[in-house]
Amino acid sequence: MRELNGSAVSEKHIGRRRAVPVIYVRGSHYEVGYDMGRTFASIIQNYLDTYEELKSFEKEYKTASGRTAYDTTLANMNQRYPYYVKEIQGIADGANVSFHQLFLLHMDDIIGTINENSISRNDTGGCSDIGFSTADNVVLGHTEDAPKETLNHFYIVSAHIIPTPEDKELGAVEERFASLSYAGQLPGYTMGFNENGLVFTINTLSPLILKPGNTPRTFITRALLAARDPAEADKILLDEGLGIGNGFSINMIWTDTKGERTLKNIEVAPDLQADKSSLHVQKYDKEPLMHCNAYLRQQVKQVTGEIIDSSLTRMKAIKQHPAPQNRADIEDILSDTTYKDYPVFQTMLDAHIQTIAAGIFDMKASTWSIYIDKPNASEPVAILPMRFSMLNKY
Repeated sequence: MRELNGSAVSEKHIGRRRAVPVIYVRGSHYEVGYDMGRTFASIIQNYLDTYEELKSFEKEYKTASGRTAYDTTLANMNQRYPYYVKEIQGIADGANVSFHQLFLLHMDDIIGTINENSISRNDTGGCSDIGFSTADNVVLGHTEDAPKETLNHFYIVSAHIIPTPEDKELGAVEERFASLSYAGQLPGYTMGFNENGLVFTINTLSPLILKPGNTPRTFITRALLAARDPAEADKILLDEGLGIGNGFSINMIWTDTKGERTLKNIEVAPDLQADKSSLHVQKYDKEPLMHCNAYLRQQVKQVTGEIIDSSLTRMKAIKQHPAPQNRADIEDILSDTTYKDYPVFQTMLDAHIQTIAAGIFDMKASTWSIYIDKPNASEPVAILPMRFSMLNKY
């Protein structure tokens, strides 16, 4: 809260800022987390103060079942991904905020619905994706849709992770990546790329039955930023021995050592019969890739409500466009507002879910363009070069 002409001005009312903060950072997992937290402390603190859903997470955390889910999840992540837990601790220390609040954000609907079994669960989230692959190019477009409090509360992290000897012994590897990150959260659960040849974007999905204590999707997508090849990415997604606790879909472009590219989507869900994730992989070489926030191929019982209604409506709008042939087509589809209740690019001030940014990955140009306004009616606020400098290292 600040004073302007004698009146208090809240961050909630500053409007849609045409700004994409970027931090370039190098160090261990904890050091990178600390520098993210220190650099964006005010953004993180304000987000925690204003994000309404965090209040419900805190309420569930105070119940016996919620605290058990939290403690079990944290213990499992300290076993499986201790260096990412350190990264969160670094963010908390750097921003001078509570670790447990940040960890609750990473648990998301796993903690938010721990005492809720209704199929009409009020899940939030969004994101629409459209991509195509030709002999000449691969282009992937993505809208980053999130609760309205997330607007202006994100940044780009371009990191070079150099793990400590201790973290190496625990499985950490050198990482070079760039990712859009929500305030106070690990990079990965949005859109970005790593320098091993991977580009990816994420869609939130909402299985009805979740698995408290299992790996949150935010940890799996963080681990994907370290993936060296498609086989390693599949292993991370499968997460054998535990399995994902909630759900998501990932849209991926892999570039191999010969410069050949593969476009695919993988739907990820909890496996209710085994200690692993349930995966469905779909490659796209002729048909365009289209995905929003409902399972298209996996036989998963999903919630009902706004997230599904919105997803179906946005998919309907996307399919009304001709199959994209070039980048301009992608820009038009991402900017679609045919259906006013659930547009592909959502900017209505009273909408709970807002399109906080859009990204276009153009493989021929080797660029990631980030827009704050509709891509077909604005210039990108940031254009990041994509380098695959580690592609031939392993």
